[in-house]
Amino acid sequence: MRRALLLLALAALLITTVVSPAPTAAAPAAQPTAFAYFPETGHNVGWLVKAFFDVNGGVATFGFPLTELIVGADGRQVQYFERARLEYNAAAPAGQRIVVTRAGAIITEGRQAEPPFQWLAASPEPGRDFFPESGHTLGGAFRWAWQTRGGLNAFGFPISEEFYEPAADGAQYLVQYFERARFEYHPDKAGTPDEVQLAPLGRQLIERDPVALAAMAPVAAISLLGEASTGFSSSSRERVTNISRATAMANGYVVPSGAEFSFVALGDFSEANGFVDGYAIVGGRLERVIGGGLCQVSTTLFRAVSNAGLQVTRRVGHSHIVNFYENILGFDATVFTPSVDFRWRNDSPGPVYIVGITDVAAGRLTFQVYGSSDGRRVRYEGPFTQNWTKPGTPVWQLDRSMPRGAVRQLVHGRSGVDVSYTRIITRANGTTQRNTYLTKYTPWEDFYVYGPGVTPPAGVRVIAPRN
Repeated sequence: MRRALLLLALAALLITTVVSPAPTAAAPAAQPTAFAYFPETGHNVGWLVKAFFDVNGGVATFGFPLTELIVGADGRQVQYFERARLEYNAAAPAGQRIVVTRAGAIITEGRQAEPPFQWLAASPEPGRDFFPESGHTLGGAFRWAWQTRGGLNAFGFPISEEFYEPAADGAQYLVQYFERARFEYHPDKAGTPDEVQLAPLGRQLIERDPVALAAMAPVAAISLLGEASTGFSSSSRERVTNISRATAMANGYVVPSGAEFSFVALGDFSEANGFVDGYAIVGGRLERVIGGGLCQVSTTLFRAVSNAGLQVTRRVGHSHIVNFYENILGFDATVFTPSVDFRWRNDSPGPVYIVGITDVAAGRLTFQVYGSSDGRRVRYEGPFTQNWTKPGTPVWQLDRSMPRGAVRQLVHGRSGVDVSYTRIITRANGTTQRNTYLTKYTPWEDFYVYGPGVTPPAGVRVIAPRN
């Protein structure tokens, strides 16, 4: 299996006249259900964090958000809430990317010698559940609250027995600590949802994180910053498989404010991770490699990011004009592991959420980027072209895997050209910034593959057979 994976797009199978409409940045859309804004604290909860938040009790369990999803002082991607801190790990397996920080364990460090925290060998009372994993028991109203408001995922195991301790308001309450929470029993609220309340451990933790304290200032509600779509209706099954798989890897990815996104760092683009053998551009020709077609994913995401006005830090254009990309010259991004990457920096005031949609029936790939808008707007000038060069002699290549007598044209020749395409970003204060994307497309000849028993016509250039 190839170790150096080529992530380049399959060229269009039919030559078309190049028409270059300038795209416009997407206008903000209605807030999707994947995001919620809480005016009480001026912060958003989004995407996978929101899904976990909703399933495990929402505000009743975690309280209101105190920050956006940020990179905290310890280097983890986290979001602080009044009663907890949620951690997001994009590299974790699906379904395990959100965990609750062990706030209870952190807050009680050094108290293990106190009687309520000492490890038990068994439950001293038959009516209480015993957890050998942590050496403590659970019963009564606390057991009911634990079972019905999130259980192990939200709170972890009990790490103390019940005991009386002062709360934030100075009053003494019956409490119990868990790995990720502290329960307080309020007898004056008996029979109501507030009978068992969670202590504000998130507020206690945030006092230890200067980065998070600085991120508590309210932000705007999340909105659509930019989007882009491209088509793949004429693609092979293998190419569609690779496009769908790579889009799924990017879908739901969160880029914190100030962080840089790397397409190559999304993950493993190998057969072991679901990618298949398909055609891609290698040295100016089409070859069958693992991951052929992924440059359509990087190009579509690049356009959405560009339309959002975000900072593009590395972008390499294709070596040839690729007609899958809506014929917008100079507005593509190729990737080649590990040397050629598409990268961009989130220079917006909050996290950016990537939404990728592969509509196989319609043959359309769409990327949307959501975040907190700072009022920037985007427009384009161009593309401007010069130095058009016609393609040369048609190329033929033997492919012994094809049926006997078969001929297939993989590329309809196209000219080379130098292209400049300029993005103008206008900030809320009226200042502007210009970025020019420069691309040098080389000419590409008609390219045919043929099976055994076929004699190429006179006047063409025959190259070495495929491996």
